[in-house]
Amino acid sequence: MAIRQNLQRHLLILGALVIVVGLVAASDTLHDRTQEIIVWTESLISQAPLLGMLVFVLLAMLSAMVAFFSSALLAPVAIYAWGEVGCLALLWLGWCLGGIVSFCIGRFLGRSAVSKIIGEEKVAGWRDAVNERTKFVHILLFQAVVPSEVPGYLLGILRYRFLLYLAALGITEIPYAIATVYLGESFLEGQSAVFMLVGIGLIVLAASLLHIHRRLAESGKLKW
Repeated sequence: MAIRQNLQRHLLILGALVIVVGLVAASDTLHDRTQEIIVWTESLISQAPLLGMLVFVLLAMLSAMVAFFSSALLAPVAIYAWGEVGCLALLWLGWCLGGIVSFCIGRFLGRSAVSKIIGEEKVAGWRDAVNERTKFVHILLFQAVVPSEVPGYLLGILRYRFLLYLAALGITEIPYAIATVYLGESFLEGQSAVFMLVGIGLIVLAASLLHIHRRLAESGKLKW
């Protein structure tokens, strides 16, 4: 029950963030100020493009490993600097690298190290959601539903098969990366209505996946 409540709270926070950013896009004054910041940041990147890419990928890695930061907020800058395809590729790469690093921390450093990074409460709360024999399709669903900083650490602790985890990670991050780029482009163009509709649609999708996961758990096909 606590797990579902935490996820529902997470979705509500995301919904509030979508509305706030959508309102910024709808305000000519706020949107223009944000555009100025984006242009200024892109000018810095253009002076050292490879370094800029490296920093963005590292930030994407960080956002996949801890809860307090989201690289999605930097998507408009990345789109402005490298285009939609470049932003998509860098986001996906960073998120996957972050997942790989978190998996390795869980596998080789163990639960005590993971607890220091994301907290023992999260580790204990999610520990019974999956195990080392969980079917791949359920790992896909788990990876898609759970906050991004959790699956890698937990599956690493459980010593889940790395290649299967990597496949699940790569597959589930693609639609999130595409959606993030689309949202970033909508924000850049000041399409506040499109931004909020797409954002809320993604949250509804996540809630639907959560419902499916819950039904599977209630039917006994999952431990959660």
